[in-house]
Amino acid sequence: LAAAAAAAATAVVAAAAVAAGCCCTGKVVDQDHMIRDIQLMKRGNFNAMRCSHYPNDTRWYELCDYYGLYVIDEANIETHGFDPMFLHDTNHPAHHELWLAAMMSRGTRMYDRDKNHPCIIMWSLGNEAGYGAAHDAMAAWLWRNDTSRPVHYEGGGSRTSATDVICPMYGRVPQLQALADEAAAAADQRPVMLCEYAHSMGNST
Repeated sequence: LAAAAAAAATAVVAAAAVAAGCCCTGKVVDQDHMIRDIQLMKRGNFNAMRCSHYPNDTRWYELCDYYGLYVIDEANIETHGFDPMFLHDTNHPAHHELWLAAMMSRGTRMYDRDKNHPCIIMWSLGNEAGYGAAHDAMAAWLWRNDTSRPVHYEGGGSRTSATDVICPMYGRVPQLQALADEAAAAADQRPVMLCEYAHSMGNST
């Protein structure tokens, strides 16, 4: 999958993380607003987006298929509140067998629902949910069931064995160059790709 991951990362010239919300209709995003979002992204030379941080309405994928917007489809898993200071990764459910079935179902159900959309170029295991055995199990399941698409996951340091791309957040150019140099020195052929580079939500803007 190294070649596929490199091709997918190269295709993501600019990616936008899209979250549900509209100034006119609140949490409801209708088709007209979806189309307007896609057209605005295309006008700004964005050609890809990462769902944040759960699978979207199926109509969104149909529109991305039609308009030609690449998608990183993301499982509905986020647990960064379990380790807010990034000191105790083992607090995350990904390390506990009790949560394995629940986490696996979120990845497998995403795949089963969305696998026939050509817009999807990568599967994401979720967002900021630490890194544990559950992620390795989800990645292995996706690799077995879909040999055509790479797997993406930033949690646990952006370059664990559960991801086909080295995908940090908010890195600057020197940091990305250092990551690429480290990967090259270790004969790691995975491409480096920012999976988030800006954040604007509510009063955090």
